[in-house]
Amino acid sequence: MARYILTLLLLATTAAHASEESTPEAPSEPSPLTSTIGLGYQALSGNSDSQTMNGNVALTYTKGRYQTNADAKFIMAKKNGQEDKRKLSTSLKSKRMIRDGYYFYGNGSYIDDRYGPYYADSIVSTGIGYRLFSYETFQTLVDIGPGFRHQDPNLDEIKSDSIVKQEVVNEMVLQSTIDMQWKPLKSLTLSAKFNFISGKSNTTLESSFNATNAITDNIALNLGYTQTYYSWVPEGMKNSDTTTTISLIYTI
Repeated sequence: MARYILTLLLLATTAAHASEESTPEAPSEPSPLTSTIGLGYQALSGNSDSQTMNGNVALTYTKGRYQTNADAKFIMAKKNGQEDKRKLSTSLKSKRMIRDGYYFYGNGSYIDDRYGPYYADSIVSTGIGYRLFSYETFQTLVDIGPGFRHQDPNLDEIKSDSIVKQEVVNEMVLQSTIDMQWKPLKSLTLSAKFNFISGKSNTTLESSFNATNAITDNIALNLGYTQTYYSWVPEGMKNSDTTTTISLIYTI
């Protein structure tokens, strides 16, 4: 792990030096589109233990009362010279502010995991949200709504240590999200996100915590910790899995 961390820090230092030497451009109006590219180290623990490199791309588009957030994450790892993991996860969430802090939202997520317990794991939902707190340095959004979940099990890869129903799942679910962001310093952003999904086959609670420290205007170092709790697991398995990441993020 130390080797991965040193590599990221070296990349950050090199990029920061290059940014300082670049010629400043004339100021212009901010673009409604913001994009970030990340490269990082990821460690899994709980029902599985592994370390790998990962990449992600995130887009945010804000125009008037509308805001859309999209992201894609890709993980690939090799073990003994053979491909051991290849996973693509994507999500899209669009919000339209109404009045007095309320908003409508539509949300979709999809996971394509060739070597995981599910070939495909997708959820779509829609509902209403509320901007509970909105200050210059602190913001909290809360939303809830009905949705639909589809899961297609990977029967070739299912093992005794896989948290998976061994049949296709198509069910209505209830999804709720709490999203908090705090900026205690100009260069430091702390965030926490809780995503609750309840259905007949399983109920999950995903808790994510991130600390992002800006190195330059465009480059930041991110530390993240995610824990996922499952209401149902096969006998002898743990009810939670954790993921720890350290990433170098470049904002365009």
